[in-house]
Amino acid sequence: MIFIGTVNNMTWYAMNGIGYVRCKSRLTGKRVKSSPEFKKTMEYARKLGEASTVASGLYKAIPDENKSSRLFRLITGRVVTCFKKGITEDEVREEVRREIPSLIKQVKKEM
Repeated sequence: MIFIGTVNNMTWYAMNGIGYVRCKSRLTGKRVKSSPEFKKTMEYARKLGEASTVASGLYKAIPDENKSSRLFRLITGRVVTCFKKGITEDEVREEVRREIPSLIKQVKKEM
């Protein structure tokens, strides 16, 4: 049995069935959100949030039998990639919408 939890400043956790221990971080969400040294992190988080919103709208149109968390992540990744290329939101929706059938095939192939 693997102990999972935090005692004093040590955190025990499991990953892939293996137990690990690490020192508890002093980093807080407040610091990440307000500190200048995490400015880029917050920019990327905002962009991912925008991409996730667009991906969610596209994902809703997919039949239930094809839906999976893997497919949603692939769609979100494609939206992020398109945004990085500077493509407008409407163009992103059209481009990714055309790619969805191949993404569904990719997910089914992986299963």
